[in-house]
Amino acid sequence: MTSSAHDPAPIRRLDGWGFVGHQTDVPRRMLEWLDARLERGPSQPRLPLDGLAAALDADSFPTPRPLPDLGPATLSTDLLDRLRHARGQALPDLVRLRHALAEPKVIGPLPDAVARPRDDAEVEALLAAAAASRVRVVPWGGGTSVTGGAQPPPGDTPTVTLDLEHLAGLEALDEESGLATFGAGTFGPALESALTARGFELGHYPQSFELSTLGGWIAAQSSGQESLGRGRIADLVAGLEVMTPRGRLHLPTLPSSAGGPDLRRLLVGSEGRFGVITRATVRVRRRIAAPDAKALRVEAVLLRDWQGGVEAARRLLEARVPLDLLRLSDEPETAVALSIGLAKSRLGPLAKAWLRLRGVGGAACLLLLGVRARPDDDSALHVDATFEAARRILRPSRPVWLGAGPGRTWVRDRFHHPYLRDALLDVGLCTETIETAAPWSRLSTVYHEVGNALRGALGARDVPVLCHLSHPYADGASLYFTFFFPCAATPRETIERWATLKRRAADAIAAVGAATSHHHGVGSWHTAWLEREIGPLGIRSLDAVAQGLDPDKVLNPHVLLDPTDRLVD
Repeated sequence: MTSSAHDPAPIRRLDGWGFVGHQTDVPRRMLEWLDARLERGPSQPRLPLDGLAAALDADSFPTPRPLPDLGPATLSTDLLDRLRHARGQALPDLVRLRHALAEPKVIGPLPDAVARPRDDAEVEALLAAAAASRVRVVPWGGGTSVTGGAQPPPGDTPTVTLDLEHLAGLEALDEESGLATFGAGTFGPALESALTARGFELGHYPQSFELSTLGGWIAAQSSGQESLGRGRIADLVAGLEVMTPRGRLHLPTLPSSAGGPDLRRLLVGSEGRFGVITRATVRVRRRIAAPDAKALRVEAVLLRDWQGGVEAARRLLEARVPLDLLRLSDEPETAVALSIGLAKSRLGPLAKAWLRLRGVGGAACLLLLGVRARPDDDSALHVDATFEAARRILRPSRPVWLGAGPGRTWVRDRFHHPYLRDALLDVGLCTETIETAAPWSRLSTVYHEVGNALRGALGARDVPVLCHLSHPYADGASLYFTFFFPCAATPRETIERWATLKRRAADAIAAVGAATSHHHGVGSWHTAWLEREIGPLGIRSLDAVAQGLDPDKVLNPHVLLDPTDRLVD
């Protein structure tokens, strides 16, 4: 997925995840597993890779509405450019985009223009002009939102998408303090590459790492796969530069401050509603010289059941074992993973027989533990000592250690898993995810209630549900659910099925007092449930902040604070 200086820049796909030229087929055994539980629907069409601009019927899409002078930022009204900035990367976004040629109206609103400012001054001028003329502005980083946060809001008001691609790159590195300042439009690989050249790393690896930006991580309150060792993005942000319709908000880089409530934390997770993040200073650390494959060691363990696995994970956190990554799959997710992984090996049947002899059968749960090497002479000792401590803690659970082989496979493929969603749409199957977080004492209830809500959401149709625990804390963890259902006869019907599943899951999450979202954000699709988490006064408090920074509701007015259920918009 990386390119040399002489390779052309990879081209993002419009109707799917990732880059043109990269495709993942559904593994045969995974498809067999799904076929045993679901009837497939109609295959979803793909857009042509070549000649798409010419194939689009411009008369079938909304004509850009007239815009006032918005300052010196470059504005594009090209139809394909507007289409690329019309949706995020959730399942309904991709279903809509795949039908763009046959049913253009299913796309929904398009931005009237795409603005590409070159610096803070151009962003500031654009927001001031938009406020004066009541033009709406949607900030755009990588466009990977899966919560409806990237598309233009419905209505008659003109909308401009603000693409921050030019506000990118390493601007400063304070090696003594371990602080790096980047433009908010810097993508994950470019960020780590710039730091690697200077002997540092950030270590924030969300699954969208290759396609998302630093500003997007901050706006959506992202959590990387190694958050156990490195913390969430909120823990890594030291300073921010934010442009608002009322002017600049400069939040200086400080290790800590008792100067009132932390405004940095208020901006983290604000999803572009309070302002446009143009620059961020983040806490970085020195990296070891070894390649990434050697720097992060992940080992796989099989435990007998989910509840025992959750308890084992809790004990590891309680004992403060210095792991960087912990991920526990439930029995269905483990069954899918093992059917794919072990079946590829000639030793598959022998391995399964050996596991049965060890007392681990079909109800096994896969636990991945990861430790990242440290930049000192004792790095190998640290990794070995951490795994030995984990073995001692897990010994009462009688685990089966599978070693580092499955872990190497997971690390190699961890940013490619979303491509499977596209391959499933090709064969008439939909898959989507929903995530939350809760204290250890409520995780079992959340797991069962949300799983049951999803499985029963479509009536007689069975909805297979997988789940894994990740991003653990001393007091709880995140649960990440993946579910499958057949595509319907029309894109609108497919989206209605998806919306039914999302509503049922969101209701179950709210009913048991879990988090509305752990790391995907609220967007426009979870706003109807946010008040049940933070209460009416909490909503009014956030709205008061928005009123102070953006009284004319120029920025992303449909996210975070709009309680309208927009799942099918």
